[in-house]
Amino acid sequence: MNRIFLMALSFTLMSPMAVKSDDRIYETKHICGRYYAVEINGGDAARLLGLKDSGRVSSRVEQYCNFFR
Repeated sequence: MNRIFLMALSFTLMSPMAVKSDDRIYETKHICGRYYAVEINGGDAARLLGLKDSGRVSSRVEQYCNFFR
């Protein structure tokens, strides 16, 4: 009985995380698409992606976005 409870509990805890991560990936791809389409600049993309504005912002954004290609 305890195993069934633990399995049900672990399943309910893992399900919302998968949905949130999928939403985050979609949002990141959308931001990167806007950056590559020159709708937003590197500073705006870095801010939306949560990257720190230090050094060469555009290269950091490109590295981050290339991971999701």
